[in-house]
Amino acid sequence: MASEDNQSRIVSLDGGINFRDIGGYRNRQGRTVKWRKIMRCGHLARLSDSDLDRLEAIGVSKIHDFRRKEEQAQSPSREVRAEFIDDYQISIGDISRFWEFLFGGELTADSSHQLVVNSYRSCIDVVIPAFSRFMRHIVDNSDNASVFHCSAGKDRTGMAAALILSALDVPRQTIVDDYMLTLEHYDSDALIEIVEGHLRDAKVESWDRDWLIPYCSVHQDNIVAFLDAIDERYGDVQTYLTSALGLSAADLDKMHSCYLDD
Repeated sequence: MASEDNQSRIVSLDGGINFRDIGGYRNRQGRTVKWRKIMRCGHLARLSDSDLDRLEAIGVSKIHDFRRKEEQAQSPSREVRAEFIDDYQISIGDISRFWEFLFGGELTADSSHQLVVNSYRSCIDVVIPAFSRFMRHIVDNSDNASVFHCSAGKDRTGMAAALILSALDVPRQTIVDDYMLTLEHYDSDALIEIVEGHLRDAKVESWDRDWLIPYCSVHQDNIVAFLDAIDERYGDVQTYLTSALGLSAADLDKMHSCYLDD
């Protein structure tokens, strides 16, 4: 693999969705997150055969799929030559309350935005069982490369990326900026069209596209709400990682040793 390719945030794949490397960021001590060790993305149903070869060449040995069973059935992953951990079943980003508000005549662009922000703020306890297991795998797989994803690679995946980068002591603003890269690398308009198809199937007579944007795109208020909620409850993300997710000081030291360049 060419050295310049290692320095690219975007992993060039034929069928990659929002497929990005979280390497290259500098932490507070001036150390840099290693490239091609931890990657984030949307679902893997569109990967080509050459994509499978590419991921094997990178050294990907574990794939973490945060999606619910029905999401997995709708867009089954290609058989990447790696171990799949796909029983997390995280429901953050569930659109059910959106439908409740829509059918109740209560949905507006602002209420839709607040629903998403509140889902990020209120989920910090719900995600503990899944993210504690996930972070343990990240610690234990430090000799190889890992990929983690949900459907679009923005909400559940964005939270997981924020936790990893926080564990590596990357500054908060850098974490927010990484979250916001979905605006550049994900086709939210295509997702809006899919949701609009669901609305038509449900015989909804009218809606405003602005109502759908909060669910189909990203806003910095979302990830800030998630991190602020952790700070308010636990004091800081480091304490959340240890007291809620069960990482030890030795685990965090290992992450720094294995995932950061000197």
